[in-house]
Amino acid sequence: MSSALAASDSKVKPKDESSEVLNSWKSRWNDNAIGWHIPDVHESLLKHGHQIIPQFTSKEETCSNPVRVFVPLCGKTVDMAFLARHKSVSEVVGIDGIKKALEEFSSENPDLGLAEKESSDAYERLVGKNILLLKGDFFELNEASVGGLFDSVWDRASIVAIDPSLREDYVRVTKGLVKPGGTLLVSTFERRTGTEQGIKGGPPFSVPESEVRRLYESQDWVESVELLEEINQYETSPASKKFESQGVTSLFELVFVIKVKA
Repeated sequence: MSSALAASDSKVKPKDESSEVLNSWKSRWNDNAIGWHIPDVHESLLKHGHQIIPQFTSKEETCSNPVRVFVPLCGKTVDMAFLARHKSVSEVVGIDGIKKALEEFSSENPDLGLAEKESSDAYERLVGKNILLLKGDFFELNEASVGGLFDSVWDRASIVAIDPSLREDYVRVTKGLVKPGGTLLVSTFERRTGTEQGIKGGPPFSVPESEVRRLYESQDWVESVELLEEINQYETSPASKKFESQGVTSLFELVFVIKVKA
């Protein structure tokens, strides 16, 4: 059984999905209004996965130093299935506040053998082969609740989903979950030009390079922040054109690698 089950003994119940924070997300899942979900592994993970996973593209059947990977606000992203099956990943852990998202992921990936396990803390758990899914509040996570620190984090536009006022808290929680010498691969969106309302709208909220650097470069635990790539979403993703109706005239995906001090 995953070591991530060795969590806190507090008898706190998971947050009710009817809470102010989660109710709108619950409605989207119930209505299948999940336009952010893509059926394929994220292109940025395929292109830059070597930044967080050793022997990412190696054809060898085994890896001598597999890593634990954390996927915050995971939804039902197929990235988790890809990572759980990767020879260089010992375990992938995802968290989301909406149980339907995790249940759909489980049913769509039966080979991972996910099953619900009893928990003594504030998180419901689905445990499978090289994978653990937590249902609960990201902002209450700590090392005990996830069963130990992570080597790597794949933030596939998680930070753009939260209210901008919570970004400092988001970074604080992340700090407490990553090993010294660990690595974050972070994908954000930037509403670069458009009307004031369009640029400030969300989710997904705009998180430009300047904001990523403001949040992370000021941290004493961060070694470096590097912008790896920016992708014009209007040129590469026709579905992104829907943001034009919100007053956004240019939209970019930005991909960063953030190194944690050893």
